[in-house]
Amino acid sequence: WKRLFLPKQWYQRRVRGTAVLSKISSNKHEHMANIALLLPYLEVSVNQEYLVKRIQELASGSCLGCFRWESGGKHKNSPWNKELPTDSQIVVQSIATYLDSHLPRNPMFPEGRTFTTQYFVQTPSKVDNKKREYAFYQSSIHPPHFKLLVGDEVWEVSKGRNNLFHSLLLFLYYLREHQHGMLGPVNLGPTGLNMLWIIS
Repeated sequence: WKRLFLPKQWYQRRVRGTAVLSKISSNKHEHMANIALLLPYLEVSVNQEYLVKRIQELASGSCLGCFRWESGGKHKNSPWNKELPTDSQIVVQSIATYLDSHLPRNPMFPEGRTFTTQYFVQTPSKVDNKKREYAFYQSSIHPPHFKLLVGDEVWEVSKGRNNLFHSLLLFLYYLREHQHGMLGPVNLGPTGLNMLWIIS
């Protein structure tokens, strides 16, 4: 990916953090047109080298075969440690960023991340049910654990390796059955993002 978006003088350097990439993307260089779209996906970790390598590993093969829900992959021949994001964190942040890019900006959330600020709550942030009708909730970082909040209710699925995926399926089910297949103003059915086929 570096060679696609960065000129030679930049990809030969070791990039740490998205601040450098943000500065690069503002330079109006011909290769920079798409880098702004990638930046939000890289913000899950300051260790860009590990993150890009791990995304490539997760994307290889099929069905996230190397997915480790409560840890991740090796980094420079060293075992995964808690300073690195878990695979669950990488996956959920990628999904949240994807949905952010498809939801229209809300003036209440000037950062432009409507899904992340309105529909996704991560500990240690407090849940304010008055502001949200429903939300996807990460209640624990280590080990990762996800739930669905609906009003004052907590919809829980089993803990462990499949918790993230089962919680995402439950979230889609809720949207289909109780929100007419809509995530805010965006249709998740065939005429929109076409995500609801997953639970058909």
